[in-house]
Amino acid sequence: MSPAPLRTLLQVPPVFWTRRFAVLSLLCVVLTASVSATLLARSVAERLVMRNAELAQEFMDSLVRLHKTDLFLSDPKQSTGVERIFGELSRMPGLVHAHVFDTTRRLVWSTNPQAIGRDAGLNPALDEALAGRLSLETELLETSSFIKPEHAFSPDAARDAIEIYIPVRNEKGEVVGVAELYLLPQRLIHSVHEMTRFVWLAFGLGGLLTYLALVGLVMQADRQIARQQRTIVSNEALAAVGDMASAVAHGLRNPLASIRSSAELMAMGSDQQQAIDIMAEVDRLQSWIRRLLAYAQQGGREPSMVQIRPLVNAVVDSHLARCARQGISLHTEPEQDLPPVLADAQALEQALDNLVVNALDAMPSGGTLTVAATRRDGGIELRISDTGAGIAPDDLERVFQPFYSTKRTGLGVGLPLVRRTIERLGGQIRLSSVQGQGTTFSILLGVTGSGPVGGAEG
Repeated sequence: MSPAPLRTLLQVPPVFWTRRFAVLSLLCVVLTASVSATLLARSVAERLVMRNAELAQEFMDSLVRLHKTDLFLSDPKQSTGVERIFGELSRMPGLVHAHVFDTTRRLVWSTNPQAIGRDAGLNPALDEALAGRLSLETELLETSSFIKPEHAFSPDAARDAIEIYIPVRNEKGEVVGVAELYLLPQRLIHSVHEMTRFVWLAFGLGGLLTYLALVGLVMQADRQIARQQRTIVSNEALAAVGDMASAVAHGLRNPLASIRSSAELMAMGSDQQQAIDIMAEVDRLQSWIRRLLAYAQQGGREPSMVQIRPLVNAVVDSHLARCARQGISLHTEPEQDLPPVLADAQALEQALDNLVVNALDAMPSGGTLTVAATRRDGGIELRISDTGAGIAPDDLERVFQPFYSTKRTGLGVGLPLVRRTIERLGGQIRLSSVQGQGTTFSILLGVTGSGPVGGAEG
């Protein structure tokens, strides 16, 4: 991928993709859970109702054989059998009405005597039963019964009634009529509604857990992508720094060396103060060059076990003279018997020195500098605190960016170098600052973390 499209892609914030995925995945999960719950609830309910109809058919067939009701359909005058069969059926739980049709679709017997003799009219379920197949009708199995809450969870006698059409056969197995049973089986209906509620609850909770898991994974991936984006941007800046550092080093080192040598000769004469000023500026320029080269350096030396207490003391001792000149009170608080850490001693010393220099720069008129080292979570925490002016909240988010500096003469590579060094050592760097009160940097070594938090550059 070329740099231009890569930069364009990196300009899209990860949160944009997270929000889009969250919305789309929510719609997909809700749709999938709803369709699955509807289909499963309807399938189970249909099976329960059909099984109930099959039991009714078996009961009806046994009564027909016992009372020879098929003779009534051949000769309606023989009503004894049909009276007996429906006397038995009346004991069936949930039976409301019963009707008997002959093969001409005429109602020949009914629990409602006024309906006897009428034609059934258009009735596909009756036609299916006359063809020899068990048939039933009920709104309880309509899809809306499992989608609409008022249907799925609220029983309704008018809607939940079940009409079963049972073929009546003679001894030869021929269909001689149809018995229609109009049922309101409360236990069955209650079971269907209870099962529907359970299915919806199960799919609802399952869908919610799935959604939360998906969003959690995507958020974790976004954080990883964000870290990788910062690394890519930092590497691009690093390449630019490397080119610039090489050019600066080759172009300025020799002239600066000559200037310093001349200043040293001048210092032997009457212009001693001017020579000292020249040497100080030359040393500052050479320090900038060293920082640029250190930041551009790829990889690093092989890590080794480093004793923290001697390293901290060495860094602090190198700044005692400056602390005295600026009127800064220095407190060194490394714990006794600190365990060694696996690190690049030179790189860690340079990072710690950079933070101490930043702290001293923040207190030109005096203050308190505290350098502490303590055990924490199986590792070591280094804290560098000053009582300077502090860092503005708007700058906290940007001070670890290459070439961003809060100092008028800063290059903006000091803290990026510190962060890059600490991350390469497998540690973390954190920053807390209050304007008017001071700044504290914390370096955590020997612990696994998610990366640096905040920062300021000197």
